[in-house]
Amino acid sequence: MELSYLDNAASEPLRPQALAAMNEAAASLAGIGANPSSAHAAGRKAAALLETARARVARALGAEPAEVIFTGGGTDSCALALRGLARAARRQESHRAQIVVSQVEHDAVGLNARDLQDAGFQVQLLPVDSGGVVELEAVAGLDTTKIAAVSVMSVCNENGVVQPVSELCHLLREKAVADTRARQSGHAAGGKGSGNSSDSGFAIHTDAIAAAGRQEINFADSPVDAISLACHKVGGPASLGVLLARREVKIASDRRGGGQERALRAGTQDVIAAVGAAAAFAAAQQELAETTRRHQQLREKLVQGALKITGVKLASNAPAVPGIVQFALAGAEAEGLLFSLDQAGICASAGSACHTGVARPSPVLLAQGYSEQDALGSLRISFGWSTRDEDVDRLLQALPGALNASRKLAERERK
Repeated sequence: MELSYLDNAASEPLRPQALAAMNEAAASLAGIGANPSSAHAAGRKAAALLETARARVARALGAEPAEVIFTGGGTDSCALALRGLARAARRQESHRAQIVVSQVEHDAVGLNARDLQDAGFQVQLLPVDSGGVVELEAVAGLDTTKIAAVSVMSVCNENGVVQPVSELCHLLREKAVADTRARQSGHAAGGKGSGNSSDSGFAIHTDAIAAAGRQEINFADSPVDAISLACHKVGGPASLGVLLARREVKIASDRRGGGQERALRAGTQDVIAAVGAAAAFAAAQQELAETTRRHQQLREKLVQGALKITGVKLASNAPAVPGIVQFALAGAEAEGLLFSLDQAGICASAGSACHTGVARPSPVLLAQGYSEQDALGSLRISFGWSTRDEDVDRLLQALPGALNASRKLAERERK
């Protein structure tokens, strides 16, 4: 059976450009070692490929090569950033022991923030409104002199909602000036500064994993101090992530070893994967305008068709990237629905792929104010570079029957 793949927010198919680049790199390293830290000719060849890939990633994402740190994946990138930024800030100023994250963060951020509580940090959650957008008014209630690190995602991985990261950065740093002056008992804290972590005393990180390939990413113009990315979300290899981190920002890494990746993420780098990741990021950025246009057309077709089905509701009407759509399905449970769709050859999800096989309400829908029962009926559809019109057509054809079966199953289970 031919599959209609509509779960690209979990992982995009490997792009042809990435596969070709990886094959070429593998061929050039055939018969020799590929450790880029080795001093001999084979090591230098591997190192040249790695640094060329790093420079290409940097160009695609508006960064300097020295700001590109290769990691083991998106979760690894988020963990390194949040843990490292928080520890570094507290080492510099011991009173900084607060982590600020949004209510709808992926577990790659949320669970790492929770783990930092064991190390004496406090976690402050920024609430979201009924559309899933972070409430900027919550900044007024923060004491920024206690903050070590802030992490708010750029795009929600479940519903595609775009978070106001730039506005949040501005508000936090403006408040930091006032809070610092108040802490110093009326003494001037100096000028407003350039607006980065060295002025405010804390660093701001964003998980842009769901944004890559759906939003332009330009680190040079971004107000954040660090950005986490996952290569397989843009059609690259799944074994690699990227952390963009400003050179002046301090990260206290616990990854001890050979000193690779600015001594922040030790371990022998996967040169071939880095080459594939660079090709994928470059292609995703080059095709962004066309991808956005095509995804918008697919989204309009999907939403118009799905909302004609009884009990189907668009989970959020907030501004979102067109490539990720979440529905709330009254009376249904995602587990049965996804099984029925899978039987019809349609690959979809209820939300984060990290929770596949676990029947639980969507945490994003819960944060938006949905009931626990309604939050069980979540369906996420996400487009990628390979999504076709006929994939959406097949879904719309199969969805009424799958939804019916899911509702009947859910009703029996509730009796």
